[in-house]
Amino acid sequence: MMLNLIIVHLFGLMTPGPDFFYVSRMAASNSRRNTVCGILGITLGIAFWGMLSMLGLAVLFVTIPALHGVIMLLGGSYLAYLGFLMALSKKYAHFEPHSDTEFNQQTTIKKEIVKGLLVNLSNAKVVVYFSSVMSLVLVNITEMWQIILAFMVIVVETFCYFYVISLIFSRNIAKRLYSQYSRYIDNMAGIVFLFFGCVLVYSGINEIIH
Repeated sequence: MMLNLIIVHLFGLMTPGPDFFYVSRMAASNSRRNTVCGILGITLGIAFWGMLSMLGLAVLFVTIPALHGVIMLLGGSYLAYLGFLMALSKKYAHFEPHSDTEFNQQTTIKKEIVKGLLVNLSNAKVVVYFSSVMSLVLVNITEMWQIILAFMVIVVETFCYFYVISLIFSRNIAKRLYSQYSRYIDNMAGIVFLFFGCVLVYSGINEIIH
């Protein structure tokens, strides 16, 4: 059962979405500390959805469809806002020596964790993923030790996956490529965020109305 959970969740993580674009962009353009904080925020979001899924998220959404719609509407609005800002970006990234220190001084650990958390909580894929696919995987987990173990598997696997992604995109070659094409990468990532956000807002409005 746990092996099925690990495999299903890994494939869910590997599907490109806002979380992936956020981590890869942070790793290539920001400091290691801020990137890890973003990963922690995303992991907290996954933990939140995982816990709700174990507590009957799918049943709750079936019972109160409007709740699903409200969550999708709010999340989609935030995601679309981020995408709009990124899509309009006209700046190229420039990396200076000791820039990690400068990046860290411009923000706080709490702020970066919250940013990652909000990106995940507003992610359309996560809402659908945990309310459908993962609910089917977790439905037979009833013992307390199984619930705790499944929760830990989801949390640890999420953090490890995105940490590996951050290591890949934080390499010098990735930073050079990002610096050269950062404006276009940000624009493309912004369009992806905007698309996910608009789809989520549209779906949320439909669910609330109907």
